[in-house]
Amino acid sequence: MTLIGDFEPADQLLLMQGLEAAAVLISTASLGRKEETASEGFAMADYVLMSASDNIAHPLLASIIQALDDRAAGGGAFPDYGRVVTAPDARDRAMGIVRSAVAAVDAGATRDEASAYRAWLLGIATAVAQAGKEDQGFLGRGGVMVNEAERAALAELAALLGLETPAV
Repeated sequence: MTLIGDFEPADQLLLMQGLEAAAVLISTASLGRKEETASEGFAMADYVLMSASDNIAHPLLASIIQALDDRAAGGGAFPDYGRVVTAPDARDRAMGIVRSAVAAVDAGATRDEASAYRAWLLGIATAVAQAGKEDQGFLGRGGVMVNEAERAALAELAALLGLETPAV
């Protein structure tokens, strides 16, 4: 059983940043209105918080959620998702964080724990992709739940994680 506290502080940070980075990869694939980006950020946070009960069987994931909860309860600041996503190097930075977080979890956790972390990242990304309509026209008309750019980003992330691309 591995907990986040079993990792070096730099790797602990990477494991927590990996959650946001998975979401950022999807958001940067198809930047929309500020409201759409905000809803994607909320979808990421909601997925993480709502997955707490599902991840009781995965002590590493549960300990990451607890660490994030402790940070929030202690008044710790979280990055502004809208600013993170719109930074010029957001996609490349997020991809680097995901790669580093996966390397850290592979080196410091059991195979099952690493697999659960990878699946969790892909679940976060999928929730972000499904957060709201994309490619809407005038007054929000039309659009699709997940556009081709988001599907491509999900496929790229899934390949990086060694997982199957989710059907969305």
